[in-house]
Amino acid sequence: MNEIFTIGYGGRETDDFIAILNEYEIDTLVDVRSQPYSRYAPDFSKERLSAILNHRGIEYHFMGNSLGGRPQDNQCYTYSPQRKKKLLDAKKCEAKAFYRNGISQLKRALSTGRRIVIMCSELEPHECHRGYVLGKTLDGEEIAVVHIGRYGEPLSQSQIRATNYQEALL
Repeated sequence: MNEIFTIGYGGRETDDFIAILNEYEIDTLVDVRSQPYSRYAPDFSKERLSAILNHRGIEYHFMGNSLGGRPQDNQCYTYSPQRKKKLLDAKKCEAKAFYRNGISQLKRALSTGRRIVIMCSELEPHECHRGYVLGKTLDGEEIAVVHIGRYGEPLSQSQIRATNYQEALL
């Protein structure tokens, strides 16, 4: 079974972020932010992050156009009356060719033996589309999704689905 990892950089220092990637022996980072820039953490902007990672032997790939959390296609969203806004819907994304093509690219890269981490900005995987959309799509018989939590701890897809995040860690 192949493993694919996910991580959020929010609130992390660059050196700590790189140390976590090294701990998990990551050699490829896939950026799934729809807008790969950060004015609060400039080291995590696309060009700068790519240079930092390449200097440390980690490949950088941007896939926010196909796997980002804010697709331009309005059919990817479902209105939530509780939150009074549209939310990204995993099933609707899975029906879109651009999303399926992005998932296929990830699977092909995994089949080459790469140690891949999917990165977005949200620190907590249960608060990010990498947990509630990408994780749902990828987790299964051939791929195990391992979310890297706030403290660098590994969390399975089923753990982040738990109602209470602290209970999921037990």
